[in-house]
Amino acid sequence: MPGITIEFTEEELAELRAEAKEQGVAIKRLAHDILTEGVVRRRQKQRFVEGAVKKAFEYKAEFELAFPEGQR
Repeated sequence: MPGITIEFTEEELAELRAEAKEQGVAIKRLAHDILTEGVVRRRQKQRFVEGAVKKAFEYKAEFELAFPEGQR
């Protein structure tokens, strides 16, 4: 399985070890889950924002008609 190497400070690694121990998982599993959850969350947020912007532009003309420049 492909892998990556990530460097941590001693303090960061100590925190990861403590968290892994509290959760009862291996540090590799914890690091994997943290990274993948972060990526998934960011990508979902990006898709949401892109969708919201698209929807806003669909209503832009209607909004500008309903609320002329001086009434916004």
